[in-house]
Amino acid sequence: MKQAFPCFPKHIRIKMAGITDTGLRRNNNEDNILVDMQHALAIVADGMGGHNAGEVASQIAIDVTSQFLIAGLHIESRMDDAFSTPKPMKDLLEKSIQLANRKIIEESGKDNTKSGMGTTVVCLLFCKSWFVIGNIGDSRCYRFRDGKISQLSEDHSWIQGMIKQGTIKMEDAKRHPQRGLLLQALGNREVDPTFTSGCSQAGDVFVLCSDGLTEVVSNNTIGFVLNQNGSPQKTAEKLVELANENGGPDNISVIVVKILPARE
Repeated sequence: MKQAFPCFPKHIRIKMAGITDTGLRRNNNEDNILVDMQHALAIVADGMGGHNAGEVASQIAIDVTSQFLIAGLHIESRMDDAFSTPKPMKDLLEKSIQLANRKIIEESGKDNTKSGMGTTVVCLLFCKSWFVIGNIGDSRCYRFRDGKISQLSEDHSWIQGMIKQGTIKMEDAKRHPQRGLLLQALGNREVDPTFTSGCSQAGDVFVLCSDGLTEVVSNNTIGFVLNQNGSPQKTAEKLVELANENGGPDNISVIVVKILPARE
């Protein structure tokens, strides 16, 4: 793989693969994913809306976010101290997500069949020594490091708000009838993405996924699969397989990103 992209990490190697699946109970797949090895970028978007509008919204989120972000990274990388901190990455990612939101609203207003369409989005970007995650909605990003799985994204859902307030216990949240109620999604008039950043290191494994996985496969089970040290493709396929074995009630999208040592 050519690593001509100016801010591609030099201290690590990145392998990634993704899969999106309709599941067992839906007639069509409203999820979309992007696996862009050249730019060390991964995105999952979980669309919603009737008349196939959800898949339109999720594709807009993927296209607009990735195109604006990549163009901005090329420009930013010309600066002498480019990406000495993760802030420029975060700022570009926020602008990209906000632009995607405006585009979804614009397209929604052009066609009555797409009125009210929306989508979640979760993005993972690597640049120089850093990674940055940005998300809206309940599509997630996990990191598996030193045998432990951690959720690095934040669910913008009613149930997560109740958990943070201590109103609902974590073990009760899975069964709550309002667990799927989102407080934010692209397509809303205003969105406030959550961002997380840090330094990536060899041995890390990241997973981006829609709630079609996390609704039916526990964090511990996801961690167990990641600990098997399979290839990104095989790991993604296994996670989708587990979701379908547990009923496959929704579309399922999974991207697995493995961080390996740089070659000597």
